[in-house]
Amino acid sequence: MRPSPRVDYDQIAHLYDSQPYRQKAVDPHLLAFLDEHPDVSLHRLSILDMGCGTGSQLVANRPHIAEARLVGLDLFHGMLSQAQPKADEILWVQADNVAPPFPNDTFDFISNQFSFHHVRDKPAMLRSVLRILRPGGRFVMINICPRGMTGWLYYQYFPAALEIDLQDFLPKETLLTLMHELGFTNIALDIDQQTYEQD
Repeated sequence: MRPSPRVDYDQIAHLYDSQPYRQKAVDPHLLAFLDEHPDVSLHRLSILDMGCGTGSQLVANRPHIAEARLVGLDLFHGMLSQAQPKADEILWVQADNVAPPFPNDTFDFISNQFSFHHVRDKPAMLRSVLRILRPGGRFVMINICPRGMTGWLYYQYFPAALEIDLQDFLPKETLLTLMHELGFTNIALDIDQQTYEQD
């Protein structure tokens, strides 16, 4: 039996896009991948966003790769019901990241933005990524790093959240080791330090 998620996104899906910081521009990692692979035909290009939420990233990507096949995968029906009206030409699939319902070697580019910490069986999800990623494809994961954010205002007001996040977010060294052991190659880690004032 799959453990229940800590957050029921079905309950908050209708509020999710109301935050200004959730607005998306085209994914620069996708553009970099396309620049590095000019021989890839957009007609055969397949892109998956795992944990796509309300689909804003795929919608932002769409004008740049109109001929490609785009797929959004999310565990929560409520999130996908918000995504569907934005772009019905994108395939929206409700399923668990741990067991995506796709054949082997399906996608050229897979992204996972700010949701890996919700996955209870992280090694299983990463194995699934390797299974459905085509040879020469790319997997890009983006997330925060709580161990480098202990001064974050959110944690100052809600210190228990830091304790939970330290359990849910793998240390970067642990994540890199796990990916290497599972068979990922050409692994790169970029850290973007951001500082901003908040009232």
